Amino acid sequence: MKKIISIFLILMWMVLVAAPPAITYAAVLVPITAPSAVLLDQPSQRLLYAKTPNIRRAPASTTKILTAIVVMDLLPLDAVVRIPAFAERVQPSKAHLHYGERYYVRDLLKAMLISSANDAAEVLAVAAAGSRAAFAARMNRKIKALGAYRSHFTTASGLPSPTQYSTAYDMALIMKEAERRSFIVQTMKLRTATIYSLSGRRIALRNHNKMLWRDSREVIGKTGWTRNARHCFVGRIRVASRNVVVAMLGSHRLWRDLKTLVDYQFGKSVTRKSNSQKITSRQRVKKIQLALKNAGFFAGPISGFFGPITKRSVKNFQSANGLDADGIVGPQTWKKLESHI
Repeated sequence: MKKIISIFLILMWMVLVAAPPAITYAAVLVPITAPSAVLLDQPSQRLLYAKTPNIRRAPASTTKILTAIVVMDLLPLDAVVRIPAFAERVQPSKAHLHYGERYYVRDLLKAMLISSANDAAEVLAVAAAGSRAAFAARMNRKIKALGAYRSHFTTASGLPSPTQYSTAYDMALIMKEAERRSFIVQTMKLRTATIYSLSGRRIALRNHNKMLWRDSREVIGKTGWTRNARHCFVGRIRVASRNVVVAMLGSHRLWRDLKTLVDYQFGKSVTRKSNSQKITSRQRVKKIQLALKNAGFFAGPISGFFGPITKRSVKNFQSANGLDADGIVGPQTWKKLESHI
């Protein structure tokens, strides 16, 4: 009997240790199209905002943040890498590296983080670990050490793979680790850069992060997009002397969503315009519910709370009107809903 109890206690201990920590956060309604997003206070690791932070989604090229971390664990920045033949066959975006050329690791990292060069990411992975599979194993060991238990990576570039997924919360933890590497942070701040092969061939780089041009506040990070992943962004917002990590996956309106999250973090009211008047998010949800009720798709109370019943009603309305039934009230859905108010 004692032996059975001992075995039971050991098994319970293993389950508790292996299980990822529960994530608690305040439910705040912020009007973004992204189905999953996180704002994480870097010093305290406290969630300032979260929207379904644990759902699995494709991270697209935001994967390259993790790739940069693992590469820097394995290779010095001044190491020289010779470009293998397979690099010329990697899918875009790419830096168009040529077979036989040689580059410093630091320059290939810049191509990867600034211009999202898939060829640079795959070349660095093989140079660092010997093969793509070995590098993926290193990536997965790294994320477990960071506490990112809900993710799995198979490609260094973020190109589509059915077994590659992450969550907004896990990507925030990865960005938090990247913040400890000054090279990654300083590279993400660059609007443009130029790298050279050791033989002198010049490659101009331009950052995909439009917030570097559009906003005076410091918003650095890595973008990503695939047809399946939609628009993604993982980075850091500088608020006074405090760093806030932002991770957003699956956005339909990346720059509008990102600005909304940045405004929210800087204490500005989060508003949208409708009929030339600014309305709060709660008022907007009430308008959505009223339009759905008038159209015969919603039977609940006009509460201003966008819960499962409202989302299901939006999906039904979208299906009936020939729209993509994603439950998100974007411009096309709103245009059709407005006629019922």
